[in-house]
Amino acid sequence: MIKPIDMVVLRVEPGQVPYWRLVLRGCSQLCFQTNELTGLFFLAAVFVASPIAAAYMFTAATIAPGARMLLGDRGETLETGLPGLNPTLIAISLPAFYQTGWANFEMWGVLVFCVICAVLLVKLLLLLLPFPILVLPFLIIFWLLAAAAPHIEFLEPVVVPAESTAQFKPLVAVVLSLGQALFSPTILSGLLFLAGILASNWRHAVIAVIGALIGTVVSYYYREVDPVSINLGLYGFNGVLAAVAAYVTCGAKLRLSILGALLATILIPVVTDFGVQMLSAPFVLTTWLLLLLGWAETKWFNVD
Repeated sequence: MIKPIDMVVLRVEPGQVPYWRLVLRGCSQLCFQTNELTGLFFLAAVFVASPIAAAYMFTAATIAPGARMLLGDRGETLETGLPGLNPTLIAISLPAFYQTGWANFEMWGVLVFCVICAVLLVKLLLLLLPFPILVLPFLIIFWLLAAAAPHIEFLEPVVVPAESTAQFKPLVAVVLSLGQALFSPTILSGLLFLAGILASNWRHAVIAVIGALIGTVVSYYYREVDPVSINLGLYGFNGVLAAVAAYVTCGAKLRLSILGALLATILIPVVTDFGVQMLSAPFVLTTWLLLLLGWAETKWFNVD
C-alpha cells in the first residue's frame, strides 16, 4: 500500500535523508510519528492558533538534528525524527505560557537556550535511564523555567481571561483535546492535528480520537471539574498522547491504548496536587506504568 508521503515526495534510502526532512520528521514526533507530511500538518495546526508558536516550533526542529549531529549522532537515531520531540515541545509551550513577540529578543534567546538544554538533557537521560524517556526532558526544563520565572523580569506569564462556567460541549472538547496536544486549542488546529496523524497511520488516528473521547468523558465524570477546562481540551489531551504512546511503545493493542487514556486522565489531579503545571506528565507516568506492568507480566506472570 502506497503511503500518502510517498505521493508527495520521493522515497529515500536509509542514510540519505535530507536535512529538511529530518526537520519535518522532528515536528511529526510530537505524536510519535516519523512522517514529513505529518510534520507539515502539525506545523499548520500550530500556525493557525499562533504564528509565532509555529516559528518557535520550526526553529527548534531546525536546530535539534544539527545539535545531535554535533554530539555524534548519525543514522537511524536522527532519521526517526525523535531528536526533535523534546526541543519542539518546549518551543511551542513557551508562547502558550509566556508573553512572546517577534521583536522580543529575550524570549528568542530563551527559546534557543531551552532547545540546547533539551538536546543535552536527552543525551544525558538516555545514558542514565533504561526505559523510554518520552518527554521527561521537556517537563524538567519547563518546570525549572516556571520556578525561575518570578525572578526573571522578561518571563511574563500569559494571562488567560476568566470565563464563567459554561455548558459542557463534548464534541468541542474532543476536537480541542487533539489540538491541545500541540498547545493549540482551536477547532482547526485539532482537525489539522488529526489529519496529520491520518497521513501517517490511520490506526494511530483512530487511537488518538479514542483517547480524546475517553479523556473527555472521564474528566466530565468528575463533576468537580470546570466544564470550561474540559471544553478547552485541557483534560483530554493527555488521553490522546497516552493512547497513542501506549499503542506505539507497549505493543499495538487497542486495550492498552484504552487503559492508557483512562489512567492518564485519572492521574491528572495526582500531578496537579504536587503544585506543578500538569502539562504532559500524566501521559508520561501512564506510559511508564504500562511498560512496568508489561515487564512484570513477562517476568512473573507468563505461564507459556
